[in-house]
Amino acid sequence: SIRMSSSVFDRVSVDRGTQRITIAHDASSGAAPQASVIVMHGLGDSAQGWLDVAAMWANVFPGVRFVLPTAPIRPITLNGGMQMTGWYDIASLSADRAEQTCDGLDESRAIIDDIIADEARAVGGVSRVVLAGFSQGGAVALYTGLNRASDSVAGILCMSGYLPKSEAWVPAEAARSVPVLLCHGDADPVVLPEWAQKSYARLKEHGLASLEPIKWYKGMEHSACEEEIQDATNFLARTLGLGPAAQS
Repeated sequence: SIRMSSSVFDRVSVDRGTQRITIAHDASSGAAPQASVIVMHGLGDSAQGWLDVAAMWANVFPGVRFVLPTAPIRPITLNGGMQMTGWYDIASLSADRAEQTCDGLDESRAIIDDIIADEARAVGGVSRVVLAGFSQGGAVALYTGLNRASDSVAGILCMSGYLPKSEAWVPAEAARSVPVLLCHGDADPVVLPEWAQKSYARLKEHGLASLEPIKWYKGMEHSACEEEIQDATNFLARTLGLGPAAQS
């Protein structure tokens, strides 16, 4: 587990009502925040699950805010209707995810769009906001970021995720130039590699100008690895035009 430097830890706040975690930028220099990254967790997890990784990024990019929302609690069909955190309902693992109805997805998109609006005010515009997510959170990042008809985000990072409802989906015209990176384990038994491949093909088909080649991680299942986090760090640096700060 990654140890948070005391300065990053001091910048962490938790909203008890929504369970949203925010890591404020390092304001010691008196400078305003340069950008914001919204990080969405997977099914059944919470903001806490990605705090270590976000804290590491906050250490690398001290001028950036990191916002980790926690999904609402809802019944999940896949788990026999059990109530858990979820950005939308998942009917089954066996059916091709792209064809599922994903009940709740549009409500979650609205939640993230509201956070984008708040963050844009703090960092000088939507073009300074990156959406990132793991699994279901990655699906929400793609769906939200690519449906924005105006004010495109700076980039979309989807880890072990897929494009939901992709059969009937067309990206907003304004979103076609947004940099997108898909990262995926080639041994993922939950979100199958072929779903990532299909999502990539669908995005390519729609002519996304800044779609990067999928990053595959050999032997990685439905999780994250150090190499992937490094690739994600590089993606954030590229999309936000920020060189990683020297590690203290």
